[in-house]
Amino acid sequence: MKRIVIALILTGIVACGEEQPQKQMEPGAGGVNLKVELPDAEPIEATIEVQGTVLTLMEKASQENLLTFKKEGDGEKALITAIQGIGPSGDAERGKYWIYAVNGQLATVGVGSMKIKTGDNVRWCYLTYENRKSCGETVANPEEAAE
Repeated sequence: MKRIVIALILTGIVACGEEQPQKQMEPGAGGVNLKVELPDAEPIEATIEVQGTVLTLMEKASQENLLTFKKEGDGEKALITAIQGIGPSGDAERGKYWIYAVNGQLATVGVGSMKIKTGDNVRWCYLTYENRKSCGETVANPEEAAE
């Protein structure tokens, strides 16, 4: 069971990438709210007018120079392998990984399969497997919720 959960998490995990300074857009109504909680920097927050999947959202955010990311595969098989140059750290259960939630619910499918619509909230968190559930909680610091 643990392998299945880890495999599901890996569909939304970030491995590595190039970090670049990015502009911020004001969150608000009229789109999908994106929040990427960076471990050692201010979070990236924006409201982006987009329909489709979390992958579509990330592509639009990249086109608007809000963030950088890399992916492997296409469509429902897509896997994000980098956001802002921050990737997995440590090993297996003790390592930190990118995990995402939509509307407070941890993702159970990959970014190319998770459908989103106007008004949805997509939150990316950098957490250990043990603390992953806190990404679905509404807190300022997900690590505090897990302690």
